[in-house]
Amino acid sequence: MTTEQKPISEVLRGANVRFSCEYTDKNPHMDNPEMDHWKCKIRCGRQSMTLVFSMGSGHHGKEPELYDVLDCLASDAAGYENARSFEEWCGEYGYDTDSRKAERTYKTIGKQAEALKRVLGEELYKALLWDTERM
Repeated sequence: MTTEQKPISEVLRGANVRFSCEYTDKNPHMDNPEMDHWKCKIRCGRQSMTLVFSMGSGHHGKEPELYDVLDCLASDAAGYENARSFEEWCGEYGYDTDSRKAERTYKTIGKQAEALKRVLGEELYKALLWDTERM
């Protein structure tokens, strides 16, 4: 059975998801100084999460929008949720299973996925991952 994919705006309609961000000079999870980094806060009800979101310098300092950040988080979380193990995740994304950097990335994505699920709730989290058109 296949579910029709919906635009992210439709999936979030009525969810009262709020978003704010401010420029920051680095992302602790990346070593690319050529990017613009943003400290973002996503809130839904009483729950919230904060993360650093990075965009290529081609965006010329333009702030990310909620849909950009959620689409990226959902894409990462879907890959994490689909993998049965770190090794399988590495194989899917071309990482070396013997890399500590890859392991840190995997763990960071896992923590962000759990935070996103906590903030949005199980139902909205699943809809964002599986029923949303990727941007």
